Amino acid sequence: MHPAVNLVSVAEEDYDDFIERLQAAFTQAARARFPEFLGNIPPQRDIDEALDEPHAEMLSIVYEGNIIGGAVITGGTTHKVLEFFFIDPERQNLNLGQAAWQAIEARYPETKTWELVTAYHEKRNIHFYVNKCGFHIVEYFNKYHEDPDFTQEGAGDYPGSDDGLFKFVKVMA
Repeated sequence: MHPAVNLVSVAEEDYDDFIERLQAAFTQAARARFPEFLGNIPPQRDIDEALDEPHAEMLSIVYEGNIIGGAVITGGTTHKVLEFFFIDPERQNLNLGQAAWQAIEARYPETKTWELVTAYHEKRNIHFYVNKCGFHIVEYFNKYHEDPDFTQEGAGDYPGSDDGLFKFVKVMA
């Protein structure tokens, strides 16, 4: 049984707090794997780029009245891209991520395909997306097969990015 979570659109006055939480969650994961990494990820320009996409939505994940994470989603009616998805580190391992993903799917019932990209070294994320959410890895971006949406200019902002990125797709039944 999954706990009940709600999704709430982020109000403009709460953008800074949302972005701070997003960067804290992503950065903590990066530093756990790459202790020498001192930056913050994702960089602000990548967040801004996602939010500049048509129909971009910034959603807070709410559980028991508390914001416990968030998502940035782009795309049209039938094809969505999960740009960013996070659960606050202190709330992980409680099945809240899976419940949040189910709430996202329920919010967009007309979506036929979902897409996302995550780093090769993010084994926890890979497990989550494939084994818990039903995504399939459909492409492996690396130095021999570059992601057309990932510029090398910003690659240094992401520790381990030289190991490659997986593209995931989920086709809804």
